[in-house]
Amino acid sequence: MNNDAQLSITQLDRSLQHKAVEDFAAFYLQLFDANNLEVMSNYDVATYMTDINEHLTYGRYMTKAQRLNDTVNFSFTAYINLIDRLDQKYFTSGNSALPWNEWLAAQFAQIATS
Repeated sequence: MNNDAQLSITQLDRSLQHKAVEDFAAFYLQLFDANNLEVMSNYDVATYMTDINEHLTYGRYMTKAQRLNDTVNFSFTAYINLIDRLDQKYFTSGNSALPWNEWLAAQFAQIATS
């Protein structure tokens, strides 16, 4: 993780939070579709994931772009709470310290060595 990134998602302003949620939701949607969300279950996030996943299931017949837009708008608060508990830091630009794919790889590496 880059040491210059010190902000949590809750410390970003609303427009930067929206950008951060869109970025994460695109990543999350790929994992959801691949049934590959188990790493996140190592965190205390089940309530937020349940809300997000339930709504994603309802939208399974939408296009990918529609699903992304819909999930961000409908589950915005759940995403904020989920991301806040995943120990991801942000720059003042709203960019995450680690790209989400790298975050996931780091989580798997940590599990493998524990």
